[in-house]
Amino acid sequence: MMYYTHLAFGFLIALLSIEFFDIKNKLIFILVVVMFSIFPDIDEKKSKIGKKYRWASTIINYIFGHRGFFHSIYIPLALYFIFYYINNEIGVAILAGYFSHLFMDALTKNGIRPLYPIINKKINGFIKTNSILEKILFLIIFLSILYSLLLIYL
Repeated sequence: MMYYTHLAFGFLIALLSIEFFDIKNKLIFILVVVMFSIFPDIDEKKSKIGKKYRWASTIINYIFGHRGFFHSIYIPLALYFIFYYINNEIGVAILAGYFSHLFMDALTKNGIRPLYPIINKKINGFIKTNSILEKILFLIIFLSILYSLLLIYL
């Protein structure tokens, strides 16, 4: 998925999670979810976040490759447990944002390996990255965001 689709879906997940988890610090929660909705792509030098943090992206890509360890469930779970005890809302935000990214990438033809490197089984979807189908999905997510905001503020 393209970065803007990840950002939009992360924002939608943040809005839905705020009500579900009764989040007190809404702005910080949204920012963390959205940030972690694109974070896993730090393992790709050509991604939006990879270009911004090229030195880190180059090292991570060299060691793990793209859609390897950084696209598995281990990093978000570890970060969740670390941050949950510091601030439970931040822990939940990290988990929600990271898993939103993994979910969206699982919908793509390239897929993800959620239990890599322990189990190398890949989950592949049907959406080609940057295709018309992804753009339609982005539009649906965007309209869902607008609808959610209307429900919250009206």
